[in-house]
Amino acid sequence: MASEFFFNIQQSKAWEAILFGRVFHTKIARAVRKTAQWVLWILCGIFTTGFFAKTLSQETLSLALAGIFLVSAFAGTLFLIESFGEYLKTRRPQQQSKNLADALSFESAHALQNALSSSQALLSLVQENPELRFVFNRLLLNWQSIQKQLKQQQKTEDIPALVEKAFTIAQENGHKIVGKEDLLCALSHIEPVLQETLRKQDISPKDVGKTVWWLSILEEQIKEQKQWWQEKNLRKKGTLARAWTAGFTPTLDQFSLDLTESLKTQSALRLVGHAKEVAAIELALSRIKANNALLVGEPGSGRKSIVYEIAQRSMLGESVPQLNYKRVLELKVPALLAHVQNQAEREAYLDQIFKEVIQAGNVILFIDDFHNYVSPKNQGRPGALDISASIARYLATPYFPIIANTTFSGLHQDIEQNSSILGLLEKVEVSEISPEETFQVLFQLVFPLENKYRKFIPYQSIRDIVKLSEKYIQAVPFPQKAVDLLQEAMVFLSQTKDKVLLSSHIASLVSQRTHIPVGDLESQEKEVLLNLEDLIHKRIVDQEEAVQEVSSALRRARTEIGSRKGPMGTFLFLGPTGVGKTETAKALAAIYFGAEERMVRLDMSEYQNVQDTERLLGSATQEGTFCTQVRENPFSLILLDELEKAHPNILNLFLQVLDEGHITDGIGRKVSFQHTIIIATSNAGSQLILQALKDQKDFITLKEEIVDYLFKEGIYRPEFLNRFDAVVLFKPLAKEYLLQIVDLMLSKLKKNLAERGIEFSATQPLKEKLAELGYDPKFGARNLKRIIQDNVENAFAVALLRDTITRGDKVEMQEDFTITKL
Repeated sequence: MASEFFFNIQQSKAWEAILFGRVFHTKIARAVRKTAQWVLWILCGIFTTGFFAKTLSQETLSLALAGIFLVSAFAGTLFLIESFGEYLKTRRPQQQSKNLADALSFESAHALQNALSSSQALLSLVQENPELRFVFNRLLLNWQSIQKQLKQQQKTEDIPALVEKAFTIAQENGHKIVGKEDLLCALSHIEPVLQETLRKQDISPKDVGKTVWWLSILEEQIKEQKQWWQEKNLRKKGTLARAWTAGFTPTLDQFSLDLTESLKTQSALRLVGHAKEVAAIELALSRIKANNALLVGEPGSGRKSIVYEIAQRSMLGESVPQLNYKRVLELKVPALLAHVQNQAEREAYLDQIFKEVIQAGNVILFIDDFHNYVSPKNQGRPGALDISASIARYLATPYFPIIANTTFSGLHQDIEQNSSILGLLEKVEVSEISPEETFQVLFQLVFPLENKYRKFIPYQSIRDIVKLSEKYIQAVPFPQKAVDLLQEAMVFLSQTKDKVLLSSHIASLVSQRTHIPVGDLESQEKEVLLNLEDLIHKRIVDQEEAVQEVSSALRRARTEIGSRKGPMGTFLFLGPTGVGKTETAKALAAIYFGAEERMVRLDMSEYQNVQDTERLLGSATQEGTFCTQVRENPFSLILLDELEKAHPNILNLFLQVLDEGHITDGIGRKVSFQHTIIIATSNAGSQLILQALKDQKDFITLKEEIVDYLFKEGIYRPEFLNRFDAVVLFKPLAKEYLLQIVDLMLSKLKKNLAERGIEFSATQPLKEKLAELGYDPKFGARNLKRIIQDNVENAFAVALLRDTITRGDKVEMQEDFTITKL
């Protein structure tokens, strides 16, 4: 069957349009037609003025009238030719064609008709479609330079590969024909000059695809705006007749904002995503009774945009029949509070407002921050307004549709305490839109911001805003965090002489907001990963196998060799006390995340009961300690210390974290762990490890025995351990390594004394004495830390207080812990 298909542009439907264009160049015809139209308007003006003012002779008027008829006929002929040419360009075969070239758009076929190589195809495509230069401009690519290189490029027989790639991209994008956009995306994969240019500028074909998508959105919007005669565009101007048929609402109008009317005077951003939420609200509002919706979502998730979308759909008659052509009014409760001081008068005003909503019959009432006005906490509180009693009487009434807005905390802490209200509201949860959808939101903001600040916003800045806000800003959802970052960046740029918003500006702003050296991390990450073992060993002694396993697993995770949805890396450290498990976690936090402070530490021995779940996740009455820390530090290392002591139900919570990379807190907010490294430590099986090493067992065999022991004893379930990237075994420290650990611990003391201007050197006998006193096979190096504190640090503390050592002194300590000046 496949052999029946062929590819021949000259036998395709597009070929007819190409031939027609050679005879009647549609662009020239369009320019001549527009000129003729101007001439026609001038002639009409001359004729009208002369006829009514009687300033022209009959002969001149006749000539003007003849000119009008001739120019009209000429312009009409050009219009018909132009329309026929456009018809040929868009005509498609009525039945499925065996000629694959019939799936090419006119622009793609025109670019490929005489091209012998992908370079020639790219030249032809951009020359014939100058709007594609938008893509190069937004990617900060110099088309003139690329054009020169393309003309010098040797011919390569890569057209078949180009066509195949273009078909693949069109199919992936859900396009029935291969448009000029699909062909340009394919060229970014195939054409050598463009490939090399993109590589030098660190631009991927995916970035080209996103910029092409941006252009497609703009072209669709421009096309829609030009078609002013369409019913949808005419309806935006509104009508008077429908308003006259509705009831009079003076009090409501005084304390409300007409969202529908605002859409007629100013263009709102197009809603991106949230189709399910819009459908759910329309369904709730169209019911006969209790036709009320409660929007629940985090600030910045798009709740207000959804309300504007409902208003626009209603205004254009695109909603369900019960909601079409209604006014969406936002009740301004703060304005009512400011206008009326007496509680009884406020309730009277509210009662009148709600009656007017019902009497009007064409109003959908919107109340923002609904939880502020129905909370039992407000009852009797000075300056607060509780509308519960007033609104409860109307919520079940027909013709009283409302949309109320709240947050997850507002729902659980306030509205749920008022069951009479909650039962009459249809809850609709607003989900955070995806990073891909956020691109569309930012694309809509680019031109208004460029016009306001007179600066240029390239695609790379949009890309980095989405990428960095997703990675480092957790407390605010998409799209708000990306919108805020773009607006902050433009304010920042306006205070400089720079004309273009660059990736470095975005990185600098994110660093200021999160206190994370973003630019440095992005550029140094590869070097850190490649040299991770050496960097960790600057702080960790021995444990070669453990360090190697952690480093290898983290490299696999960060290079995305395998598909993953969870955190950047997840590890379970097994071993006795004091062998370096926690210190390795601290070292990794300092090396990878920039500071030990980037570590969120949980002592799992504090979560031994089921009730402790609330302290982790939070509830209606309290914030979750763990979830709050991760939301505030989304780019961090999470240390779960002594994991085996946690309750099994709490371990089950971490199954989703390890697998999916997110969890839902106690008030319904999603907390992401995708940019964290999770390390759990456990002493389970320590006795086996100590005994096995005495028996000189093989390390790999020992690890298998420990894992089997954990399963048999029911300490961890197989499905839980399998969620970790690696189960890492830490060996007890041998006595010969204690001297190295002493050096590491004393180096911290040397650093602290150096900050006071005191130079400290430890003698070899002192080090050996400390190693001897601190060695304990059961507790590893943990005892050593206490020995140094009790003997070395205490001695220096006393000396500093007695002023026996001062700034500028050089000192050393003997094995009897006495301090001598050098």
